[in-house]
Amino acid sequence: MRLKFTKIILMLAVAGMVSACGNKTEKSPDKMVRTGIQRIMTEDNQFNFSGSYQTEFIIQNNENKSSSEITEPIIASEVSASEEYDDDDTSELTEYHRKQMDLYNKSIGKFLGQFGKSFSVPFTGAVDMKKGVMEVIPEVRYEDKNVLISFKFPTYLDFNNLSLYLDGSAITHLSDTMPNNKMVIGDKYMQFAVPQDKAQHIPVADLLKSLPKSVDDGYASIDPSAFKKVNVDEFGKTLEAKYQVNLNTDYASSLKYNTVLLQSLSKALKETAAKADKNNKYKPEDYALLGNIIDALASIYSDSDNALADTPMGAYLEKLKNKSNLMVNNFYFDSKGRIIGVRFKTDLPMAITGMEEPKGTIRIDYKFRMDYTGSPKFTMQPTPQNSINMGSRLGWY
Repeated sequence: MRLKFTKIILMLAVAGMVSACGNKTEKSPDKMVRTGIQRIMTEDNQFNFSGSYQTEFIIQNNENKSSSEITEPIIASEVSASEEYDDDDTSELTEYHRKQMDLYNKSIGKFLGQFGKSFSVPFTGAVDMKKGVMEVIPEVRYEDKNVLISFKFPTYLDFNNLSLYLDGSAITHLSDTMPNNKMVIGDKYMQFAVPQDKAQHIPVADLLKSLPKSVDDGYASIDPSAFKKVNVDEFGKTLEAKYQVNLNTDYASSLKYNTVLLQSLSKALKETAAKADKNNKYKPEDYALLGNIIDALASIYSDSDNALADTPMGAYLEKLKNKSNLMVNNFYFDSKGRIIGVRFKTDLPMAITGMEEPKGTIRIDYKFRMDYTGSPKFTMQPTPQNSINMGSRLGWY
């Protein structure tokens, strides 16, 4: 009887474990993403990663448009300012320039198309938030038949001393040999740091502590129906993903997400400052200074007071708000409910380059995969001995 009772207890325990494991993934799609993001930021925050960033240029073709649909403000002004041509001459001139513009757009389109196919930015890196450090090694790469150009720029970010370390040897190995060079870098890392007298007044630890909740507040601001659980796609299969959730938003939703995140951070800092006593490491003005910076960033995204109405930034953000183009975020999960990969795809208008012609679209494809080793491997180990403080060397402080 005792043995039978023991078997029943074991069966119930196993059933409970299976149910618990199932609950990690049997959630609504939005909760799956939000929970996965929180795990990255609070639990599984020691990992290596890799990925790539690629662009595709799609140039608009004017062949199928009538001449009345093509606007040539420069040509029109030139013609109206001249009295040497009659209406027929003007018509012929405009048609000639239209054809020339079509040829130009075709040639530019071919060039950018080929460039986009050959150009990429693969990257690797590591994150150890328990130690407050992060590394990313981007590779600017151009590869095609009989040609390979590659530059790597290993970068190391240390939140403890607010420093960024850059291995610029891809360039400095040559610049060090230039005549009259007064700043030889050699084999050392370049350190770009916030001056110590200022760094000690920036409550970074409190900021990072508040970040997970603020990120979750940002995702909570997105309509839950925008999250869809779908079949695992080809990229997900290369990750051996068990589940996939797609988040389709637009630029307006993205701006709202950033605004809510920053406003949440600002609120958290104010609450922390209010609770701080006289023995706290930071003073109220320290929190206020960082809070003002975050509020300024939030106002840029929200532009609630139209402060940017007559600025290039304001005009650009207004265009983004009115864009209906999708921003597609694919999240890939393993059987434990952890996010093991992300893919981001979107289209941007060519106009963001500041050029009126050629008209077209820049298609962005960003892939990111995580490897949860528990003990991430770093290639850079910056120390005061193997680094050069560029701020001091350049006389910035």
